[in-house]
Amino acid sequence: MTTFLSKIFVFSLMLTKTTAFAPIHNCPSIKGKVSIVASASKLFTAPLAGSTDDECLSSRRAFLIQAMAGGVISTGISQFPQPAFADEGNDDSIDPSVDLPKITQKVYLDIKFGNYKPKRLIIGLFGEVMPRAAENFQTLCANGSYTGTSFYRVISDMSIQGGAIGPNSVSGKSGTSAFENGSPFAPDNYKIKHTKKGLVSAVRGVNGDIDSRFFIQTENDAGWADNRYAVFGIVLNEGDEDGKAGGMELVRKISKVDVKPPQNVPKDPVMIVGCGLV
Repeated sequence: MTTFLSKIFVFSLMLTKTTAFAPIHNCPSIKGKVSIVASASKLFTAPLAGSTDDECLSSRRAFLIQAMAGGVISTGISQFPQPAFADEGNDDSIDPSVDLPKITQKVYLDIKFGNYKPKRLIIGLFGEVMPRAAENFQTLCANGSYTGTSFYRVISDMSIQGGAIGPNSVSGKSGTSAFENGSPFAPDNYKIKHTKKGLVSAVRGVNGDIDSRFFIQTENDAGWADNRYAVFGIVLNEGDEDGKAGGMELVRKISKVDVKPPQNVPKDPVMIVGCGLV
């Protein structure tokens, strides 16, 4: 136990030097659960600025306390301590697996990777519940702003992340909104819960604002993201009459591509080669 606590203390010192930690799923060889003693060195990575895993120092300290209190811990990502950025007791929350918000507009992303021909991903936007976030994504698609960008991070069994626009688009460290000067903005709300695969949420910056970056949830249960990331749309399994649309099958294929640690960048680019309104 003494040796274990010593290791944890060393990790705590390491953590104070970083601005983010990566979830367990950032280790491609680790799925679901992991022993902290056996794989602690794989739990923490260099700063992943702009990722959905950017968390504040307090959450890392909370994690450290949990580890020390529990001794040897095996845990899943949904159990990771996370800071709350919204009222978790919100009574007007929406469960999309039960009651899907009204889709006010459909947009598309044409995606090309590997030896596959370009496939069209159609996304429905929840403009009534998330008016500003939906307008932002809709405008960026209509203006062709996503064309030439990529899915810069793939976390198996968790999410695929894309939409970085700007000089650091390859690394996912920057984004540009559709509003004045491309400035980031605060999410409308956090009402929609992450209870359905295919939900599209905004990646937030360190201060909680959002821009062009987004992630697509690949599993039904992503409670770790509730009250922290704002859902504004969903991938639709439609429009495949001509065999060009991908839906969640396309998302699944992207989620299984080979990646380069520690930031889980796809080894072969997953490119958005076109976008627009449906």
